[in-house]
Amino acid sequence: MTDLRVLAAFALVALATACSAPSSQDRVVAAELADVASLKQRYAGVVMGFDIRTPNTLIVSLDLQRFIEMDDDAVAAMERVAVARWRSAWAAAHPHAHETLHVRFIDFIGRKVAEKSTTT
Repeated sequence: MTDLRVLAAFALVALATACSAPSSQDRVVAAELADVASLKQRYAGVVMGFDIRTPNTLIVSLDLQRFIEMDDDAVAAMERVAVARWRSAWAAAHPHAHETLHVRFIDFIGRKVAEKSTTT
């Protein structure tokens, strides 16, 4: 009977954890990711996804072959747009805060392809 109570207690804790609302940090990250998501459509086939590491670094996953096939002007434009979009998204989520922001472009196995920074 004690085992049943322990199991029920674990189930209740698991249910409460699963049903809890996202934290404010989770909501901020989700909003920031939503703000940069348009880059995936704009650079379809090149930009594969995003992640946020630490509070100030946006990771942009690239299809390396497609990235290599881009001309230098297109790469520079994509990097500028990504930095501007990240800065805008971060500033909207952290009003009146100042930070050095980083955008790290990586390939499919996590190797750094490029990195850009900006300040707010």
